[in-house]
Amino acid sequence: MKKKDLKTERKRYRREENKKFILKAAEKVFVQKGFSLATMDEIAKEAQFSKATLYQYFKSKSEMFFEIIYKSFEEVLQKIKRVQQTEMSTEEKLKQAIYTIGCYYHTKKNIARIFIMEKALMRKLLHMSSKAQAPPTHHPPIPARYRGILDEINSLVCEIIEEGVKTGEFRKMDVGQACFILGAMIRGFYFKGPIQDKKELSIQESADLLHDFFLHGIKK
Repeated sequence: MKKKDLKTERKRYRREENKKFILKAAEKVFVQKGFSLATMDEIAKEAQFSKATLYQYFKSKSEMFFEIIYKSFEEVLQKIKRVQQTEMSTEEKLKQAIYTIGCYYHTKKNIARIFIMEKALMRKLLHMSSKAQAPPTHHPPIPARYRGILDEINSLVCEIIEEGVKTGEFRKMDVGQACFILGAMIRGFYFKGPIQDKKELSIQESADLLHDFFLHGIKK
């Protein structure tokens, strides 16, 4: 590799590392302050960069927020891909997939809550006017970039369930509906709202509980 190429590669690497560091700092501030109260000044202070440097990497804090969301979705996708490709039983694959998604909601709870639950703020971040087609009570349409990766995650979970149906581990069912119900169970479990169980469960305990109820229900 030529000297000029090495210099360009080092510059690219430093830029990528700085970007990761800024996003890590931004996420910490978002978690502590919430998106609305977080400022670029606070993110710059946490990252130990000047605010001007931050703007060399990101146009706004909303761009940072969406990049954090996308990268966390990518991480979930890659982990479930690895689970889906293992030789373990389909039941164990399903449990591991639930655990992986649960880890995301547990560790990114404040970030995920904005993306999934806070409709008004999401409409603002997506620059949707009050006259947009979707009623204010509905969640705004998820941008294609994020919709695509969420669809990939959903498809992998569907593949796991379908595999279980083919091997006879699971009964025959509408796999798409089963995936939808499982997703709704997990989201509902982590975003309970005012109806909360006082007992705090670990990620593994939560995954085991969700897996057991999804797989076996409550019928004796």
